[in-house]
Amino acid sequence: MRDDQDFPIYTADMFASPADECDIVMKGGVTSGIVYPYAILELARRYRFRSIGGTSAGAIAASLAAAAEYARTVRGDPAGFVRLQYHCDELPERMAALFQPEPRYRRLFRYLLRAQSGSSALSLIAGLPLVAPFQAMVGTVVGAIGMWALRAGLAGILLGALVGLVAALLVHVQTLIRTQLPQSDFGVCPGTDQSGGNGPALTSWLHETIQEIAFGEDWQSRPPLTFGQLRGTGSGEQIDLRVITTNLGMGRPHSLPTLGITAAYSDTEWRRLFPGDVCEWMAGSVAEAAQMPGLLSFPSPVDLPVLVAARMSLAFPLLFAAVPVHVRDFANAELQRATGATPIIENRRILFADGGISSNFPIHLFDALLPARPTFALSLDDLPPGTTTGGERVFIPATARQGFGLPARATVTVSGLFGSILRAAKDWQDQLLSTMPGQRERIGHVMLSADEGGLNLTMPPERARALMFRGLEIGRRFADGALDFDEHRWRRSLVAYDQLARMSDTVHQTWSSGFGSWLLGYLTRPKSYRRLTTADRSMIHHALGAVADLDNAFEPGINDADRKLPRPVGTLRVNPRY
Repeated sequence: MRDDQDFPIYTADMFASPADECDIVMKGGVTSGIVYPYAILELARRYRFRSIGGTSAGAIAASLAAAAEYARTVRGDPAGFVRLQYHCDELPERMAALFQPEPRYRRLFRYLLRAQSGSSALSLIAGLPLVAPFQAMVGTVVGAIGMWALRAGLAGILLGALVGLVAALLVHVQTLIRTQLPQSDFGVCPGTDQSGGNGPALTSWLHETIQEIAFGEDWQSRPPLTFGQLRGTGSGEQIDLRVITTNLGMGRPHSLPTLGITAAYSDTEWRRLFPGDVCEWMAGSVAEAAQMPGLLSFPSPVDLPVLVAARMSLAFPLLFAAVPVHVRDFANAELQRATGATPIIENRRILFADGGISSNFPIHLFDALLPARPTFALSLDDLPPGTTTGGERVFIPATARQGFGLPARATVTVSGLFGSILRAAKDWQDQLLSTMPGQRERIGHVMLSADEGGLNLTMPPERARALMFRGLEIGRRFADGALDFDEHRWRRSLVAYDQLARMSDTVHQTWSSGFGSWLLGYLTRPKSYRRLTTADRSMIHHALGAVADLDNAFEPGINDADRKLPRPVGTLRVNPRY
């Protein structure tokens, strides 16, 4: 597919009667998310989206897809996808304007954007004083006067002026980082419209776009789209949207709309991050938080606006301000009690940041051991070394041998070392899962060069449109059957067989070695979960015994199974739900 082709012109009837159902998950990537809209549109022509998930920029795309699916499925308005195309087609020209810093960061932000866009070294040096004009002037004058007082010549005075300039700018930047950035919750852009901005900022644009896609012409009179509305009134209408955010205060991810902890928010703080009409609607929909004066309860999974969840997922550190939430800290009080200190349950203000910090590619979101419908996963990856930028840029593993390994990266610089450490720490689980059999063939890889997507906020419109074409191509391939769903289910069946065989063997050995008889004796005297009745406990013992007996169903086993069954081998175990 050539980048100089025109985008398709979609009409509502193209989306009116999808033949099948699917799930979709999209990876994070800041501006790389511009890949996703046309992939969504191509898939929506054939599939109805039952479950939609994403992280960071993937969460933005997921929220737009959910709004369009809501219009089609719940409101009977397939033109929601046409409106999605309209709004996303304007992104290449508007992208840079979506990132609007607070006034105190504006000069530094603009300077960094000029540096990123490839301005000459001379213009960057000449532009340094504009980062902080007053401080630069003071530093220059003080440095020059200091050298003049030391009876330096002209060269010395000029050198003193330069040193004073640089020192003043360093002090200014240090003040921004150490004092002002924490006040802004560690992000220069709040996401809402700022003075001097050229059009709506990202959160404002996203709010208007979600509303218009979901509700059409009368969107301005409608309350914000919520997760409760996505669920519809019947099982046939339900749309399961989930986005990942990272709880920095507790060091864990959350899958919104379910926060899973008792929390509250400050209306004043959130008005800095969200449009006023959204905040007013939430304030009228939730109660005051118990034992947290002046705060409102965090919205329930039904009442949480889609916009709020998407913004909590897209809070890239330093670029976008984190979202503050307040909690009652019971865990620290418990630890205080355990150490003999006086337990004090305090109210703590914690920050929620980009979902990509904890799970940038949550392909596990809608997993079932045996899938009933396809889940398409869209991944944004680095272009391999030696690949020409004009060559093939999308890849969907088809054979059982494709997608088996992970690309290796050389580490040759100190910055590269720290980057590799960070990637390994935050992405290793997503990386390994993406190579598993029954997973890898459903992942569409879009390969990007270093100047495409990511933090390239000043991408030229033509480059952004080229990325949109990559999305069109990957979506069209999936819609045309690039994922052989019969073969996918066969591979998942083999994985399920292998894991259940291993699990049943382990359970059988443990149960028959005395665990079963021990549990039967302990049923009468457990120290916890006493609300389980005697009948409940007996049923649990009987059911676990039946699972232990499943070992017989896997006998005789497959000879040389390790060589015949898919690799790499996974593990079937209990993991936390988030």
